[in-house]
Amino acid sequence: MLHRCAVDLLFLIGFAAAAAPPTQQRTRCQAAAPPNQRTRRQALRYGVGGTAAAWPLATAALPSDNAGALTTLRRRVGQKTLAQGSYGLDAPDVYYPDFFEGTWRVTSKAVEVSAPCGAPLFGGNASLAAARAELEAAPVVYEARWIRDGRGRLIADRPYNIGSIAAATMGGRDVLQQLPSSDAFDPNGLIFKLKPEGSDVTYRAELRALARRFEPSAGELRDGAGLLVFDAGELSRQSISLPGKELVQPPSVKDIETINLFTLTKNGRITSTQRTSTWLVGTEGLAALKAQAADGRAVDVRTYKVDYERLK
Repeated sequence: MLHRCAVDLLFLIGFAAAAAPPTQQRTRCQAAAPPNQRTRRQALRYGVGGTAAAWPLATAALPSDNAGALTTLRRRVGQKTLAQGSYGLDAPDVYYPDFFEGTWRVTSKAVEVSAPCGAPLFGGNASLAAARAELEAAPVVYEARWIRDGRGRLIADRPYNIGSIAAATMGGRDVLQQLPSSDAFDPNGLIFKLKPEGSDVTYRAELRALARRFEPSAGELRDGAGLLVFDAGELSRQSISLPGKELVQPPSVKDIETINLFTLTKNGRITSTQRTSTWLVGTEGLAALKAQAADGRAVDVRTYKVDYERLK
């Protein structure tokens, strides 16, 4: 989710707001950098390399509202479950509560990084070290927007949010090509091209939804403190390739799950615990060997604290 570069495809396809490095941190993720220097936001992932002992599994706590039993997604995050297949494609899109509507300033801070299968399958020692360095980095700040679809349901404006993150992290919206418009996009399949600033290479990104769940699916749900909560999870298959060169360099394919546990605070802001988990997909050759070594386990698990402040 290609090697990872400043755009976070983990979440771009999933919802509307997630961590992506701010403009001033862009040098950490230049497109020309070798694969083992790229961080979690490096959505253009390369393969795994290097050796190291396994890092411990993430231990970040659930939101401090003791709401772990409220939803299946909250229980999934609380149990650190790393197997795929706990839910299906439950809906055509994520339909959000009304309090999400509008444009928000998003501030995201990495709080945990883990490599359940060790550094080699994470991407190598340097990749893991770079990812863990994000724990000390300044929070990421950008914009996200929720809009109404043709039937009046509130959804993430995925194209707008992809563009917003790209503008903040990769040198402007011009790095994205053939991105669908906000009023005509398929939440279950986004295809666009990406040319990071300073790179002569244009990548093709394809993101397909494999599973999706949001809770509650209707009505309201409150935690023990009486605050409104909303949880959303999405598993997507990300394929990144060099157009016209697939036979020479096969696409990089990974399955990525993002779960967000949202809480509407008393001051009208939204807070979220976000967890992203990545699984290798055994397509062919080395990728198949790596996926076999992972044995169905996630190879990259990260947790973030994300805050939303309404702009309009």
